[in-house]
Amino acid sequence: MKRFDKLDLLPEGQDMVAGIDMTNGFGRLFQVSAPSPGCIFLLCMRGSCRVKIHLTHYDLKQGSLAIVFPGVFFQLLEQSKDCRFIFVGFSKKLIEGAKLFSYTVEYTPYILERPVIEMRKETYELFRDSIRLLIRRQKIKEEMGEMQISLIYTQLLLSLGGVYKKRGDDDSPRYNRNQEIVKELLRIIVQYYKTERNVSFYAEKLHLSPQHLSTTVKKVTGKTLTDILSSFIIRDAQAKLRSTDMTVQEIAYSLNFSDISFFGKYFKRYTGMSPKQYRNM
Repeated sequence: MKRFDKLDLLPEGQDMVAGIDMTNGFGRLFQVSAPSPGCIFLLCMRGSCRVKIHLTHYDLKQGSLAIVFPGVFFQLLEQSKDCRFIFVGFSKKLIEGAKLFSYTVEYTPYILERPVIEMRKETYELFRDSIRLLIRRQKIKEEMGEMQISLIYTQLLLSLGGVYKKRGDDDSPRYNRNQEIVKELLRIIVQYYKTERNVSFYAEKLHLSPQHLSTTVKKVTGKTLTDILSSFIIRDAQAKLRSTDMTVQEIAYSLNFSDISFFGKYFKRYTGMSPKQYRNM
């Protein structure tokens, strides 16, 4: 693949890029912790390395897959001389489209919780061969439209969802009680954020008092429960504003805002601009 030394891995106007890192491109690109420019699936084919995703260190070896979402801080700390990656990256604009957001949002908590997964031989070979096929299609300059690329991304996520489910709880990281509460909270938020924004609703689902839940969330994440809920709502609204023809009123209603004026104020509070300004931008 071509040499890359800066965060132009996913240049403007390109929805997907796939390749084999033969020139230690990722080592230079992420020699210091930097936000990922898109969603990157990084599969280790041989050798070993140590990476940092947000504040957690992970060791990768053959068969290890790292999934790094847009904006997540990633750093390649060290790698063996024979370390080789095969990868595919998708643009932030593509994966935050309204349809993809709704299809894949349920997997987000699982991947954020465990962004590195060890694959069994058959699964590793399947992912490796899938990415190799994408590389070959790029080399012959086969045109792939946004819809086709969206389907490729969705298929990868759905396949990973199956991998995570097969592993079950026995392969999950061990958490203390407070971390378990937040982990379960995220899964409930994915189900209900479009209709429920009341802290007491989530507290009741978790059989906790609102005060206990709010204190626990703040202690574990550094954020309030309201902030976490808002991040899901705002991302959903942004995806619809960016990639659908829905009116602002229709988007407001889809997220259970009965008053379009309140939705506008809510959106502006978290983004610094009105929904119409965001769409025009």
